Amino acid sequence: MPVTAVLLDATGIQHYIFGSTQLKENIGASFLVENIYEDILKKSLEEIQFKNVDLNEWKKNPESILKPDIGFDIGYIGGGNALLFFKEQGKAKSFVKTWTKQLLIESPGLRTAAVITDFDLNDFSNELRKVFTGLKVNKFRFQPQIVLPSHGITAECTRSGLSAEVFRKHDDKLIPVSSVVASKTDVINKAHEKLRIKFQGILNNEYSFPKEIDELGQQKGETNFISIVHIDGNGIGDRFKACKTLNEIRELSIKVEDATEKSMEKILKVIINNYAKFQENFKLKEKILPVRPIIFGGDDITFITDGRLGIYFARIFIEEFIKCDAGNGKLSACAGVAITKSKYPFYRGYELAEQLCREAKKKAKKEDNKSSWLDFHIASGGFSGSITEIREKNYTVPQGNLYLRPYRVAENKNNYRDLKECIDGIKYLNKLPRSKLMELREVLNEGKTATEQFIKEMDFRDLKLPEIKENTAFQISGWVGKETPYFDMIELKDFYPDFEINEVKN
Repeated sequence: MPVTAVLLDATGIQHYIFGSTQLKENIGASFLVENIYEDILKKSLEEIQFKNVDLNEWKKNPESILKPDIGFDIGYIGGGNALLFFKEQGKAKSFVKTWTKQLLIESPGLRTAAVITDFDLNDFSNELRKVFTGLKVNKFRFQPQIVLPSHGITAECTRSGLSAEVFRKHDDKLIPVSSVVASKTDVINKAHEKLRIKFQGILNNEYSFPKEIDELGQQKGETNFISIVHIDGNGIGDRFKACKTLNEIRELSIKVEDATEKSMEKILKVIINNYAKFQENFKLKEKILPVRPIIFGGDDITFITDGRLGIYFARIFIEEFIKCDAGNGKLSACAGVAITKSKYPFYRGYELAEQLCREAKKKAKKEDNKSSWLDFHIASGGFSGSITEIREKNYTVPQGNLYLRPYRVAENKNNYRDLKECIDGIKYLNKLPRSKLMELREVLNEGKTATEQFIKEMDFRDLKLPEIKENTAFQISGWVGKETPYFDMIELKDFYPDFEINEVKN
């Protein structure tokens, strides 16, 4: 069955969303990215005479395609893409023109790409590959002008560096800002309302998401940290490429999205069911949740939380995510957790979280992409360079690597690379005097000989290091070969919730 396919894609969304240090702008930008496949898509279809289109019909009836009385259908929406089908090529071209015009008005600064091509539904798999190839070509071929250029006679937006075209209120003053900044801040309330509706069944009109970073559990007068958590499913792209029919790709998209939503719901349930404990430990404002999703779609999610909760929440998310079955096997995912000072540039922190997620994925690929891993980095000051460069400079000593991360999540194979083993070790270290932990940190930097001497001195005081399953030699010398698990434990001790590590491991 020959039709005309339109594949839409949003490019550079990470920079668009995280290019600001203002949480409100990050939230607004994320809403605008999602909206290009919602309200803007619907408006554009209506403008070219496709009325009353249900954008979720493809989810309700995965086998439907191109109803004769409409002449249009949605293939699927997910993973930053939207695949649409039109009976007439003229309508497809009119739609792309209308859609991109609407984006310039409602989401200036957001870069997109599109491809329009003939599509044979009877040869779905091969045709889909052709469409994605065409999209890749168009991304490099066209560089559309999406913001007004700056001129010497125009004011500059202090938030974006772009030409300032409108005024917005800030600290009770009207300041000139770019249309890009204005569009992000103008939709804040809509963004919060949309998230509230999505999780209304859990929030029950009682709890709400934070609107400012200092509502995450930050404490006045102290050095505060936030966790930027980026989680991505393993091999999801390959699963989509393996789909032979439109029905298969739709069902996979629905199941992956459902798994992501259930995993986020699990975090919210843990918070709400233990809210008194969270409020006591994190000084939360009444009924404010210490977590805020920023990117939420498909198998790709980014959220922020207090610095002490990032690894804890990432662990809960992955443990729930891997319980889900996408129809062709269990899901798995990897996480990167960047723990930075609250005032540090947000985009830099997000880039670090992405790099950490990639490091975790490298480990997963060595184990055939079916295991889930988590990597983290704690930036006590500023940082520059890639995570590889940071670790070579600050975490490498003559003996070997001070870091053992990334860690396997959820499988609990009683292996020293399990996150559970690391957390259990922290529980044990919790009974040691803090001065001894700092001393251990120093001798680990000096190497195996100094560490062994320290451990012998501890023996005289009837103190021991945590026993590591699978390799008890760690407890005797601190190092085995070029690896040590104890430096990670010391670093992570202050960035995992106290109520989870206050029990001493036997």
